[in-house]
Amino acid sequence: MAVRSSRRWALIALVARRMLLREGRRGPGKTSRAVLRVAVVLALAGAAATLLGVRAVTPPLVAGVASLVAVGLLCARHLMPAVAVAVFGTGLGCAALITVLGVTSGFERELVGRLSKIGGHVTLTEYGLDFDEYPQVVARWGPDPRVLAASPFAFSTAAVVPLKQNGPEDRPDGAGPQGHAPEDMSQETHTRPIDRNAPVIALVKGVDPALAAGLPGTAAMLRAGDLTKVRPGDVRHGPAIALGSRLAERLGVTVGDSVRLVVPAELDGTAAAMMRPPRHGEYEVVDLLDTGVGDYDASLALVHLSAAQALFFAERRVSGVEFALQEPDSASAFAQEVVAAMGEGFRATTWEQQGEDVLAGLRQIRAAVSLVLGLLEVVAATALLASLLLLVRRKREEIAALMSLGADSRAIFAVFEAVGVFAGVLGTLIGVGLGLAFGWMVAVFRYPLDPEVYPVDHLPFALSWIDLAGPAAAALIICALASGPVALVASRLPLLAGLGRA
Repeated sequence: MAVRSSRRWALIALVARRMLLREGRRGPGKTSRAVLRVAVVLALAGAAATLLGVRAVTPPLVAGVASLVAVGLLCARHLMPAVAVAVFGTGLGCAALITVLGVTSGFERELVGRLSKIGGHVTLTEYGLDFDEYPQVVARWGPDPRVLAASPFAFSTAAVVPLKQNGPEDRPDGAGPQGHAPEDMSQETHTRPIDRNAPVIALVKGVDPALAAGLPGTAAMLRAGDLTKVRPGDVRHGPAIALGSRLAERLGVTVGDSVRLVVPAELDGTAAAMMRPPRHGEYEVVDLLDTGVGDYDASLALVHLSAAQALFFAERRVSGVEFALQEPDSASAFAQEVVAAMGEGFRATTWEQQGEDVLAGLRQIRAAVSLVLGLLEVVAATALLASLLLLVRRKREEIAALMSLGADSRAIFAVFEAVGVFAGVLGTLIGVGLGLAFGWMVAVFRYPLDPEVYPVDHLPFALSWIDLAGPAAAALIICALASGPVALVASRLPLLAGLGRA
């Protein structure tokens, strides 16, 4: 019984293969073969140029178009014409979906990585403005094996004013090197000349370089890569600041220039503070920040924690403590544990919560684009349905001959269902190959994006197994479902009608 069943399935596979592939060696002529060779050469040349770092859009574009031409010619050479169109369409839809999913996953990964790089995986804050027990928090949770680093930070909004370089003797604020002894700015009589560039409102963050260096990617944000340059003030030097690259452009300053930070006294949160003048201090620009996120590059500045405490609060307290974890996916559980251990009055947020709106919008776009591009596979399945109907009409004599040899309706159904499944498998393999090739070119080329419009500065690509398996499985299922009705029609074809036509 088993031998008979295996022979039956072997016969079904043989017949399906004969219906799917071209008969004999007939196919495109010498011209098409020459075009195929040229397309393969152009595809390889474009891929090689992209790999070698040619920063132009032409090589990947040529490689992509040439690879599509080569795949189309191969389908036309080896498959029945009607089936070749369906197979190529299935592969094209699958490749487009894989590429788009890889790009959206790349955007998500880049955003998550940069959000955690700037704010850690978990941020612990205290209700109110009196978070002064941060040394105990760092001492308690820093040695935890789940924690890569625990870094306190001070955060405030400040106006950044560019200053001309007139020498250190003109210090207008009379402050020490920390730049924190506040004076009434309205009483200054020997104000340093200020550049014509208008002041810019920035987000100023104070960090301890020794502790913040443990946060993944924090030191890499600085162009020089040395976080220790962000120093506090001393008797010889004023405090240092690292400005976002686009923020520095707006201010018209560069490394070696000086800027003034002005912080409203109202940020103290007390009624008495509203009557005091703003605090201000002068800082030397020692480095520029390249976070890869346009908004941060245009608004973020880093200073030393002690300088920030003096300028923002005039006392030793912080805005919070940020934690970098070994496993970012465990951020929620770790945040709950920290809050439970610290007691009431503390709040912990994770990187997922901080970027919730951005990630939710990105995932909605991902779902919408996937749905639209998934329709390409439906269109390809429609082409497969039409080609199989044409195949049934052309092969009525062969179907009748199989029936006369003893093939029942289930065998005929299996033959045409196998043709549809084989076409789906071929299209899926083509789509996976093209999708991986296109994704590789996107990842290597790093197509630049306008940071004024996009949150990252290049087109990212990151492909997971789900992004690869999803379109492939969808293509197979759609092709199998599309070939079912045609197989049912073929299985119900009257024997005498086919023999009479023969």
